[in-house]
Amino acid sequence: MRRIIILACLLVCGVVAGGWYYLRYRAPDAAVETAVPADENTWIDQLYSQNPTVSSAAAKYVEQLGPRALPMIHTTLQDPAATPEHVKAALKACGILGPAAASAIGEVAEQLPDPALTAEAAIALSFMGPEAFGPLRESLASDDPIVRREALRSIGKLKERAPLQSSAVVPLGVARMTDADPGIRSVAATYLGIIHEGGSDAVSALATGLQDPEVQVRLASATALGSFGPEAEAALPALRKAASDSDAEVAREAGVTLVKLQGH
Repeated sequence: MRRIIILACLLVCGVVAGGWYYLRYRAPDAAVETAVPADENTWIDQLYSQNPTVSSAAAKYVEQLGPRALPMIHTTLQDPAATPEHVKAALKACGILGPAAASAIGEVAEQLPDPALTAEAAIALSFMGPEAFGPLRESLASDDPIVRREALRSIGKLKERAPLQSSAVVPLGVARMTDADPGIRSVAATYLGIIHEGGSDAVSALATGLQDPEVQVRLASATALGSFGPEAEAALPALRKAASDSDAEVAREAGVTLVKLQGH
């Protein structure tokens, strides 16, 4: 009898403990999952919060809203008095929505010349579908090297995300291998390697990049050529010369690429 009483007590304690655990740890989670903001537009204040939990929750909420977030995005990007944080939140929301936010492409592109917003606008456009290609391509003619660099980087990302035809993207990278800004030449070389198409035009541009006065461009060119396989045979003389580059990292990367290409 005593054993039965003890077992019954243990069972009751287990039930009580289980109920306490659920109320203490599980019930709050359920409340969070079902909580709905009273105002659908609260995300604009939270998406760039310094609190990662708040910003992450706001990003998920924008995903849930989908196209219903567009009115606030349009309003914010069209408002000259909007705070920088709100504009950045609207741009980030465009990136989250991707092609669903295509109607805001023009408004996002208008933010590119603003140095404080260039990077965010370019990143957003890289997610927004094939219609973003036009504004990004036009931005390659900007007098501002930062705008040109971020536009080219986003075109490289958009190539896979949209997707875009290599025939439309590779010539832009080849042309920017002679840009006056070394950062742009480096981005061009990097994405030519990622795409690794374009045949002799791309290989020739990268071989020339091995002789660039800037180390970062030579390094990016040596790395990029390693992805072309037999197509890069014409660059072998330039790579052998680069294997003796004054910069140790460039010389090492050129040597690695030579090994790759000679193994094909």
